[in-house]
Amino acid sequence: MLEVGTVVGERFRVLRALGKGGMGAVFEAEQLGLGRHVALKVMHPHIASAPGFTERFQREAQVLARLRHPGTVEVYDYGLDSGFLFLAMELVSGETVDSLVMREGSLPVSRAVGLAVQVLEVLEAAHALGIIHRDLKPANLFLEPHPGGERVKVLDFGLAALSGELHARLTQEGMSVGTPGFMSPEQMRGRQTDGRSDLYSLGCVLYELLTGFPPFPVMSSAEVVAAHLYKPVPSFHEVRPDLSLPERLESLVRKAMEKLPESRPPDAASMRQELLAVLSEPVGPPPLPKKRGEGKKSERGLGRMQHEVPVPKPVAGGAPVAVLAPRHQDAAANTLVMSLAACGFQAWVASETEPWHAFGALLVVADGRESLAWARTLAARPGSPPVLLCGPADDWDLVTGALEGGLFDFVPLPLDPMDLTRKVSRAQKLKR
Repeated sequence: MLEVGTVVGERFRVLRALGKGGMGAVFEAEQLGLGRHVALKVMHPHIASAPGFTERFQREAQVLARLRHPGTVEVYDYGLDSGFLFLAMELVSGETVDSLVMREGSLPVSRAVGLAVQVLEVLEAAHALGIIHRDLKPANLFLEPHPGGERVKVLDFGLAALSGELHARLTQEGMSVGTPGFMSPEQMRGRQTDGRSDLYSLGCVLYELLTGFPPFPVMSSAEVVAAHLYKPVPSFHEVRPDLSLPERLESLVRKAMEKLPESRPPDAASMRQELLAVLSEPVGPPPLPKKRGEGKKSERGLGRMQHEVPVPKPVAGGAPVAVLAPRHQDAAANTLVMSLAACGFQAWVASETEPWHAFGALLVVADGRESLAWARTLAARPGSPPVLLCGPADDWDLVTGALEGGLFDFVPLPLDPMDLTRKVSRAQKLKR
């Protein structure tokens, strides 16, 4: 999107890329003159070009600048430069909750609830200003070292809070502003959202902190959406029968994840008080020991800010991965195989005559609408493993066609190692 060395707004020199999401990309940049390093968030051009979005961006940036709380990042500046809308914010160090759960699995009750309480304190301040986050997830919660213990920083208010008016229009066009595994039902439907939508997302986060799994694991993106819209939340015991968690805590988590907003806690303050009451109660016996990394999630973001998160390795013994591509896409297929190998998978370029039962997943390199039809044909074959289509991230017709056409998932190009790993690992688990 932006190259290293580019100067944005005549005052921010791009130093390196930190990550990207559905609304924009994040860079580390130097503020010229002050020598201060900042997190520079730049909106994707197709988002920034929406009618009236520049004006709304400016209004929201001014509101965000007033959101001063120890659990948020400070907003320094914003502007428009050569068609790029940007927001300069405080650069933080530490690790995301996403990477913490990836490494450790479920957390002790006191730690998980304590982190959720900190997030709710931030939400109270934000909601008082009329700011709804709309993309709460472990990858947007940052753990920063602090003398009094770890402090949670809630990230991405600068992008997610801008999505309110835009969200309904993008949803109608087949785009999703947010992360399916953590979005409220009303947000998925493109309806008006309020603070209770954030409480639903936090309920999903707390569910994962306590069990090591998101509420609906090992599903394709389309199935996750359907589950959040219609299916009841699995009990903690269904997901982790080895854990003993307080019934009152599970009841509160399930209440936060009610399908109807009016059935959830009325506001962040109420939910925070209920969680504090749970903390004051005696906790049951400790969970059984678990292997390092047990309970890894199926829905993850990049989880990077000022550090690099290690790419997770797939489950030991996972079946090999086949890559199929049109003849003139041999280079793309070979690149995909190398990327899979770098992520710890056995993978090779296969032919249509390969014995499908031997593979744990099949990745098809997209080359127009014909590839979508081809992938659907392959997925319909008897014994075929889960089929994932790989194509341009901005080709929304291809994305929606893949998810609605019976394919297991869509892998956007250029590849993100974390995204590639979680989706292929999830496919292998389903195959087993």
